[in-house]
Amino acid sequence: MKKVFVSQNLVEIEMLKERLERAGIPCTIKNQYSSSLSGEVPFTEVFPELWVVRDIDNDQALELIEEPSAFDIPSQNGWACAACGEHHDGQFGACWKCGRERGPDSKATHPPSPDPDSPNPLPLVPDVVRGFLLGALFTVAGYALWNYLSLTGNPYDRNGDGKDDVINEYVGRVLQSITYDNNFDGFFETRYIFNRNGDVVSTEIDRNQDGKPDVVGHNTLGKLDFVEILNLETGKVRKRIHYKLDIKTREEFDQDGDGALECSNPV
Repeated sequence: MKKVFVSQNLVEIEMLKERLERAGIPCTIKNQYSSSLSGEVPFTEVFPELWVVRDIDNDQALELIEEPSAFDIPSQNGWACAACGEHHDGQFGACWKCGRERGPDSKATHPPSPDPDSPNPLPLVPDVVRGFLLGALFTVAGYALWNYLSLTGNPYDRNGDGKDDVINEYVGRVLQSITYDNNFDGFFETRYIFNRNGDVVSTEIDRNQDGKPDVVGHNTLGKLDFVEILNLETGKVRKRIHYKLDIKTREEFDQDGDGALECSNPV
């Protein structure tokens, strides 16, 4: 795979993808989201990228992209298939129904023009009110659905190797957690969990790479409060280390493996 185009405008990327695929060049789009992380995480922005699947198509794809007509809006002049009579928009070159290519025997079709002499009566007041209320209802419902779904789970690739190494998880539009693949090996080792104010309240570390955390750090008011080291077999706390102003103050141990901390040693 090779990257052939980068743009802040996803619509522009989509238009180029459609153009290349019409020329027989399979493509894919990466990084379709731009993300900014608040709090202690610096601002990060990822632009959409257009990649060709086959390396041999790279030169042809670049030539098509550099053509002046690459960003033209497809013509809306319609045509009718000579074989089956199916109507199509101007950007389509073959009939979707029977597969016949557009040719000189295809009939051009145009949307009907309104008669300038025909009267255009105004709608009645109840119809206007009803239409306004329905429009407002659909707008609110659509925004609520978009607000819930649009940012739930937002992965992206930091090092450009084609694999996601950061995953942002949202509840609505509120950032809930960020999971990192720290060494780009395909496994996510660290997860930060946030409160609604954007503060990190806990940090989960999976050193054993089994999908379950074995070290959990808990924060209070932005400062490390205590760290729990878990038993890999039972998942229970086997050691708890307390901190004050980032200085270790006390350690607690589970001596018999029952999950209860019996021994406490001041540091």
